[in-house]
Amino acid sequence: MKSSVFFPILILTAAGAFGLGWAVRPGGADVPAKAAAQGSKGARTPVVRSSSGGGGAGKALMRPETEFVERFRSSGGISEDDMATAVAEMMKVNDPILRRKLFAALLDELTPENAKAAWIALRENRRGGFPGRGGMEDELRLLANAWGRLDGPGAIKALTEMRAEREAQREGDGRGRGGGDRGPGELISVLSGWATVDGDAAAAYLDGIEDQGQQRMAAFGVLQGMLVNGVDEAMAFVSSLPKSEDGNRAQSFYMAIVANEMLEQGMDTAKSWVDTISDPDLRTGALSRVADEMVRDDLDSAVEWVTQYADEESAARAVSRVASEWAEDDPQAVLAWAADLPDASRALAYEQALDEWTERDPVAAGEYLTNMAPSPERDSAVEGFATELAREDAATAMQWAETIASEDLRQQTVLEVAQRWYRTDRTAATAWIEASGLPAESVESIKEAPRFDGPGRGGRGPGRGRGR
Repeated sequence: MKSSVFFPILILTAAGAFGLGWAVRPGGADVPAKAAAQGSKGARTPVVRSSSGGGGAGKALMRPETEFVERFRSSGGISEDDMATAVAEMMKVNDPILRRKLFAALLDELTPENAKAAWIALRENRRGGFPGRGGMEDELRLLANAWGRLDGPGAIKALTEMRAEREAQREGDGRGRGGGDRGPGELISVLSGWATVDGDAAAAYLDGIEDQGQQRMAAFGVLQGMLVNGVDEAMAFVSSLPKSEDGNRAQSFYMAIVANEMLEQGMDTAKSWVDTISDPDLRTGALSRVADEMVRDDLDSAVEWVTQYADEESAARAVSRVASEWAEDDPQAVLAWAADLPDASRALAYEQALDEWTERDPVAAGEYLTNMAPSPERDSAVEGFATELAREDAATAMQWAETIASEDLRQQTVLEVAQRWYRTDRTAATAWIEASGLPAESVESIKEAPRFDGPGRGGRGPGRGRGR
């Protein structure tokens, strides 16, 4: 898979036939086209009758999607050419419900032999619009998913080859690579479908992907497919993934996805499920995701629930998330709560509280810090204070950052403050950098830091990615 580049993907969107019926005339081969034409004029499509009246006694009425498929089926299936023709006709239907019905019926007729023809026809008959906004893109993802269930290896091979051909053509035309093409995100849908029917084989495919980023994207697809069958196989898969060098954040992310599945069954079920997880790395993501959902609906319950796990290292992100949400309303209350937390969680809560308090009242927050005795909690509190204050007064924020006792945390905070300073006042920041004696690689990281901090105000440390 060296030739494939996995881009961030869109979550798979379900689509299929609706439970509405449609009236058709026996032998009327052009009913779908007529229904579409009527729909475009605002006419109502009649409902299928259960009786066989109207001169057709004893003759079963056919639904339009069934009749549509029968026009193209021969010898028990649909050939490649006929599948391409059928998809092209389906794409011309403007009635959205009827089109979904026809598409679902064609998916039922998909085979390893005609799937590629269906894919090409679906792409070539696209109409205007922006990629990723439903409709056409949903159909492409669903077709890729169905193809993966039928022939995962064959689908990946075919899509990879077609992708390479499109890239070569674009470069030959002088248009460069990409050009708005969804690219191998479609392969994620294939892997999802493949994993639904053969999780072991789909997971084994990941071993051949050398690039770690590509492998993580592919693993996302495998996980989505496994979740169709429940959480047990999905959790075993996440547990089997190699540990990453970023504090196993990838595993935590995947476990948050599994947690979403449990949350669909209710909060009580999700909380009970968390207690069954013994692997600390898996528990981290589960605790964080459930806490994130709970804090949105019932802050008091979230605080009570998270507190019971506060002595676990795996609960750090969950504690941070709850503290962040709570501190938006009452940072002093968070500080009071944090004072009684175990060491594993106390510092994170202090950081979140001072971050929020500094935004509201930097003078009061600074006075509070001045009266704090040196401790790991003070270091974390100063980090939250300095990184928030840097938005308004980077020079003062830097003075605070340099008081942090922990060397690692001090260096991290100094760099973050310097990055924000460089973005807002390059002249003053440059003068400070020249006098700081920082190594060249640190200076480079300051100057090349992206201007966008990401969602919310954070991005550093556990649980910092909160949106507001």
